[in-house]
Amino acid sequence: MGLQNILADLTKSPKPKLGFLKRAESGISQGGQRLGVFSGSFNPPTIAHVRLCEHAQEHLHLHEVLLLLTIVNVDKEQFDFSLEERVKMMLAVAQERPNWSAALCSHGRFVEKAQAVSNAYPEGTEIWFIVGLDTLVRIFESRFYQDMPMHEALKQFFRLALLAAFPRGDADEKVVKEFVERPEVSPYADRIAILPSEPSITWVSSTLVRKKLMLGEEVSELVPKPVIKFLRPLAETSNEKPETRV
Repeated sequence: MGLQNILADLTKSPKPKLGFLKRAESGISQGGQRLGVFSGSFNPPTIAHVRLCEHAQEHLHLHEVLLLLTIVNVDKEQFDFSLEERVKMMLAVAQERPNWSAALCSHGRFVEKAQAVSNAYPEGTEIWFIVGLDTLVRIFESRFYQDMPMHEALKQFFRLALLAAFPRGDADEKVVKEFVERPEVSPYADRIAILPSEPSITWVSSTLVRKKLMLGEEVSELVPKPVIKFLRPLAETSNEKPETRV
């Protein structure tokens, strides 16, 4: 099924649903196996995205990694790279690895993404969402749950999935642990694994890559090799807005 057909199918879906762009050759085949899900805007993909997934795969013994891009409310409302460009870049990363998949999701909330993933994989699959501290914090911010009780959404999410959280920026593992111990987070602490930080990619981000592209600077060491051919100069500063839902 081509991209436009997948988008059309997902756009009209009333319930959370995945549209696969690539299925892993040696991925999840039965219940009880572990799936790592990295959901991002891939604007563009960076070496940090890849290494976080690789480290989670190693530490959690994941059988498959799923790169996931939602077609609505993906962290921001406007992007420097179009949806089609981001799809191509995400897919290029997944195609290099036999046990990595790539898919689009019809809905943007984490609880909705968890439902869509759960429906697409064998019953009993252990689903781990791989997140940085910034995303972990957003999941527990009440402003993202204006039309539903946050505790109900969180309860449903953690019934379906677990979180593997990495320190990012100037936050170390201690900072992540302190956040998990907060009253609104601690009820779910047994569903959150804090994984070791990776100093070499702590400050690598899509924002940094875009800033360098705007300045005409070299970015080849910040992005996976398959992504380089999709990059282009960015003449204007990014006009990003925070998402309204998680």
